[in-house]
Amino acid sequence: MGYELNIKREDNQTKLTKEEWANYIKSDFEFEQINEYSVQHEDGKYLTVSTPNAGLWKTTKGEVPFTFFEEYGWISVKNPDEWIIKKMISIANELDAIVLGDEGEKYDEKNILGEQSKEISKINNRKWWQFWKTDKSENSYPKAKPLESDIENDLFIGDCFHPKNHGFDIGLVLLEIFQGQNGKYYSFAPIILDKSKSYMEKFYNGNIKFQPFPISKSLGIPTIGIMNKKDLLDLRVLYSKEGKIEFEQPIPKSTGSSYLVNHSEESIRKFVDELEMYYSEDERKIIPVSKLIK
Repeated sequence: MGYELNIKREDNQTKLTKEEWANYIKSDFEFEQINEYSVQHEDGKYLTVSTPNAGLWKTTKGEVPFTFFEEYGWISVKNPDEWIIKKMISIANELDAIVLGDEGEKYDEKNILGEQSKEISKINNRKWWQFWKTDKSENSYPKAKPLESDIENDLFIGDCFHPKNHGFDIGLVLLEIFQGQNGKYYSFAPIILDKSKSYMEKFYNGNIKFQPFPISKSLGIPTIGIMNKKDLLDLRVLYSKEGKIEFEQPIPKSTGSSYLVNHSEESIRKFVDELEMYYSEDERKIIPVSKLIK
């Protein structure tokens, strides 16, 4: 998790292709193509993450992975410093694209730190995957509508999903549903289950990890994002709907969603473990589910 900047097409009608990205990597002697990337924890252990078609920028200041999401047509970097943002802007110019931040701010040569224009500030509350959400007066981004349910797929805010492998201790709760231009989009919050309990008591006695929003530092929930029906079906191969949580109002907000390479137990475990890497103990919170429900 953390704050992400994305290189993408400005018109939202065309996507960056794998071929375009691969050709750029070949043209830049500082880059090499990678399919996985390892990060060292403070305890010396390494976490290796699958990153198909990613590019590794090797510089005297360090190595920087650029992750490519073929399905969505964008290139992402987590928590970039100013010198990395300058490189992203340079790459975007080469690919006839733009650089956008998690909250819709545009980065370019005149605006290295993404200071928001009046137009962009109208959409500064959206999460990073909600690039279509905008004010009604704008035409560059189609608007997404928050939903309480998805009747077609029998999904409702607060639905709890238990792993079919009962030895796995990470459950999911549906936190957000949006109706976008091309379909529905979902965010699921991981719950660390209390395996000593049974049925829904596993959820009620479980815990949810919270971390700060990048700018406001108020707390929210990092979530797993689902952007198409295939990924939703893949997730439900591993999980079965078991019940529903009635959250206290207002419902906790997500800090943003990560889109996993796949929805295996290993990937979900890595996602939850990664949340420990970017914030100090004082910044992170683990909150019992029992404190969030009616």
